Amino acid sequence: MATDIIAAVDEAAANVLLQRGEQALGTRSASGSAALGPFGAAYSASANLTGGVLRLVAPGTAAVDDVAVHYTLSLKLTLDLSFLDFCLPRICIPTPFGDICTPKICLGFPTITVPVSFSSTAVVSADFGLSVTLAGGDWVVALVIQQVRKLDLGAAATALVLAIGGAVAAAVAAVPFIGPLLALAVGVIMAAFGVASIAGLLGTVVNLFVAGLTIELTRRSQVITLPAAGPNDPAVPFTIAALAAEVQSTGEDELVLSADL
Repeated sequence: MATDIIAAVDEAAANVLLQRGEQALGTRSASGSAALGPFGAAYSASANLTGGVLRLVAPGTAAVDDVAVHYTLSLKLTLDLSFLDFCLPRICIPTPFGDICTPKICLGFPTITVPVSFSSTAVVSADFGLSVTLAGGDWVVALVIQQVRKLDLGAAATALVLAIGGAVAAAVAAVPFIGPLLALAVGVIMAAFGVASIAGLLGTVVNLFVAGLTIELTRRSQVITLPAAGPNDPAVPFTIAALAAEVQSTGEDELVLSADL
């Protein structure tokens, strides 16, 4: 005959489990590419999560507010400078023997790669559901993201635009013969990197670490053993055949685990 075991934790204890779960996630990495106006950008990023306040909302939601996503972004911008290509006008002087002209001289500018490093913090609030799975002989209870309610990038987009501007100016200054065209080149390039487009890129990067996010709250072996009570009462192993997790409201909202043995 199955025996039920019920365990419950309040919001304070659930928040402790949340912080431990964030620490267990550690630093995660992601990469991708994006178009910024006429230019391309490849990026790699790493991030870790800290903080946040968990609210248990019956019957099955764990609302987590103000989780800090600390990220570091490495951008490689591919800038085609061919818009600066030009040819010097030819000058011809008529003579009794025909025109004498200067040779045609054209300058072509290369495609360059501009590296940019940037770090900041975004603040995310989201709703999570509860997941219970059996993995490798352990029952795992976790939070699984359902929807992002708020994503706050702060002033990161503006700061990244300024960082890109400095990196672009330094990179194009190193291109031979571009000195007289430096201001034009930087101006045209930076016109493609508006705050809105950079905010879109940062939002995409942060979402890489948020989409499908699963935070483990607790892990317990499927087999539990009651200790021996005496020489004639040996230890007894039990198998947890089923485990369920839900948020229940009994005066206060609690995270409740129910096990069938």
